[in-house]
Amino acid sequence: MVRLASLLLAGCLLASPGWAQTESLPAGVSSYAPATRSIAPGWEARLGAGIANPGGGRESGLPVIGGEVLSPRLVPLNDRIAAAFIPRFNIGSSLHLNGTRYAYAGATWTFDLSHDVFVEASLGAALHDGKTGAIIPENRLSLGCNAGTREAAALGFRLSDRWSLVTTLEHFSTAGCSGQPGTASPRGPANIGARLGYTF
Repeated sequence: MVRLASLLLAGCLLASPGWAQTESLPAGVSSYAPATRSIAPGWEARLGAGIANPGGGRESGLPVIGGEVLSPRLVPLNDRIAAAFIPRFNIGSSLHLNGTRYAYAGATWTFDLSHDVFVEASLGAALHDGKTGAIIPENRLSLGCNAGTREAAALGFRLSDRWSLVTTLEHFSTAGCSGQPGTASPRGPANIGARLGYTF
């Protein structure tokens, strides 16, 4: 009986992770993966919808369809704090079905709050097809000039390794644009909505 117990104890010890490791890891490689390791996103496509100017005013409350493509980070880093400073490039558009539509290109910075939750900030150049002349319909925004910048903030949730849901607040800025005499001060559209993303 003692001999059987000794054999069982020896078998348990040999089956434990420390004894069962038959291959040594390469130099400098740890078997421990830190909890702060950052997600390394690849190419990503996002598509979604929202509403324009939820605060009221011209072009307010009408539907918007938006989509964009984001690149991987130029330099992949495992540290989530350091990785937040490495941008991803984006190109996309926001299509106001009865108002100002614009396309943009720029950079997006992503910070992982946890493995499943992240926040983003985006900044880029944008072009629109809105109204800039001396005569502006009462239901349309006066943008003053055809070019501007697009700023956005987002809160995202990873649904799986491939899919994510991103809620976004974006704004087309007309800073530096001056309106025609007798027209309203230039103001760009602001949209709020959600996009479903797929990582390739």
